[in-house]
Amino acid sequence: MSTRLLRNQIDSKSFSIIADWAYALNENGEITDVLGRIAMLVHAEAVMIVRISNVEQRSRIVGHFGMQTGKIWPPTPRTFAGLVIGAFINTAKVGSIWKLTESNPFEFAGTSADAVDIPAGIAEVIASPLESVRGHIDLIEFHFKHRPAEHNLNLLIMLLGTLAVAWGRRTPALVAKKLSQSQRASISRVTDDSRCTILDCDNPARLSRSEFRVCSLLKEGMTVSVISESLSVRPATVRSHLSSVFSKTGMSGQVELLHELNRTPKRTMN
Repeated sequence: MSTRLLRNQIDSKSFSIIADWAYALNENGEITDVLGRIAMLVHAEAVMIVRISNVEQRSRIVGHFGMQTGKIWPPTPRTFAGLVIGAFINTAKVGSIWKLTESNPFEFAGTSADAVDIPAGIAEVIASPLESVRGHIDLIEFHFKHRPAEHNLNLLIMLLGTLAVAWGRRTPALVAKKLSQSQRASISRVTDDSRCTILDCDNPARLSRSEFRVCSLLKEGMTVSVISESLSVRPATVRSHLSSVFSKTGMSGQVELLHELNRTPKRTMN
């Protein structure tokens, strides 16, 4: 196949994706489906839309597609946008590209790889702001198993600006609706079985080792500052782990999480 023919096919797919993205943002399609097509176009392992609250310092996943979705034990989606963009999270320009390999997440988040807790299967994370307003910033985030090829990066550069424009014209309350749906699904997955707790050995919420450790210390009554001293990491790292726990469990904050951590599971009679 000639290079020109291949380029024309890619351009056609890109235009189709942009159109479907606009339709989905006006509730005429599924955002997840479009994210899946974007992932396949640029050969990403996962793509997600993330909202980061400036007030709560909390990250929530609005929509997500991963190549492992649909398997028996798909990995729980996690965002690393806060680590990739770091201190520039509130000033990053819409459409700009931020790469994990060009940032220093260890300096931002803690002193060790365990503190950052980035899975070994992720070679690159790319984040790009879609919207930055008072109170929150919305981003699109890509995870790659291998360093993305130059032509895939060029595709991203071409797409991101247009995706951001369409995001700014989305249906009002779309994000709130998606977050509500996600929270209900998470609560159902984690707490429907009243015999289980978050810290059960089966790890029903699929917490990482660091998240599990933070929850254990929180259950013991430790504050964020005390936990950070105990684990020799920064308070920002602890808050990042808690934000991920909130996302995985559907908990609204520390009060609800503490209530769940201290819940006594029901026992069934034999």
